[in-house]
Amino acid sequence: MQMPLEFSLKLSLLKEKVQQKAAALRKGHHVELGCTSAPATPGYVEDDKLIGPTNTDWSAWLEPEKGEYDRLLLQILSGAPGRDPKNLAKLDGDKLWVWGGQTPYWGGSMADDTLIRGADYFSANNVVYVYGPTNEKMLALHSKYKRMLCQINKNCRTPGALEGGSEEDNAERLSKLSLQFPNIVGAMCDDVTAGSCDVVAPEAFEKRYVALKKHNPKLKMVGVIYGHELYKDFSRILPYLDVVNLWLWDKDHILQYDEFVTLCQQKFPGKPIISGVFLHEYGVTDAGNSPELLAYQLDRAREYITRNIVEGVILLGDREIKKWPTVAESVRQYLRNQG
Repeated sequence: MQMPLEFSLKLSLLKEKVQQKAAALRKGHHVELGCTSAPATPGYVEDDKLIGPTNTDWSAWLEPEKGEYDRLLLQILSGAPGRDPKNLAKLDGDKLWVWGGQTPYWGGSMADDTLIRGADYFSANNVVYVYGPTNEKMLALHSKYKRMLCQINKNCRTPGALEGGSEEDNAERLSKLSLQFPNIVGAMCDDVTAGSCDVVAPEAFEKRYVALKKHNPKLKMVGVIYGHELYKDFSRILPYLDVVNLWLWDKDHILQYDEFVTLCQQKFPGKPIISGVFLHEYGVTDAGNSPELLAYQLDRAREYITRNIVEGVILLGDREIKKWPTVAESVRQYLRNQG
């Protein structure tokens, strides 16, 4: 959507204030990124003994700056043109993925079934299994899902999960195991170009790609790309990336969904796009995302699915259900009540 200049300038100022306050709070209270959550309801008893700790005061600490920023986002969103739900593709279970797996980070859980609980909560038919080990036990546990992507790179991986010592080894192991578990349709590389220079070098991409295709050439290589990274030159890795998983790190970027999708098409010509949806917003507030913004993002994704530009949606994910139950429930109700 087109943002009026006066809103853009004000939004930039409020965003900077929130980020500055968050940085000071993080330093003063030693709060790790992603380790925040809503306060538990009275009498709540946690049944997952393997879940990580979170700070439940964070959102309150960010006030009043966070509230001003969020209210302006909703004001801008109110000016978005309305769309007839009948003209939007239905985001059914086949087009829906849930992202998750065993992790001690970001308030996640080390329970083997954490992704299963998340996918079933949202009635998704497909899963993106990340963080944990790629072995027969875990793949069998998730074999009921129609399609499955498995992480092969080391970024954000749970300690000890990258078995075999290298990403190429992990990719080849997945290639072999896919013959045993036919619901495996490809590999996911998390934060695949984060930290790279303006020109993304191809060597690591080629090694992973060749290893993944060694035993099963049908497998797809999927990579996480962020909207704010789309200024980079990706031309050298195009042969080694089959599908782009596009994420918007800052919540205000959701208002520019159209621009980011268009730029992604330009940078990755002919590549399918899967839209990533953060229930926990990491870039600015490090807190639960806005249900209204998420509904807008899902609406936009459905329109692009109708136009055969976006293939589906990945929700991140399993740990957010307990961290931000109101946000998670709003997404679940959206999925249930699509027009």
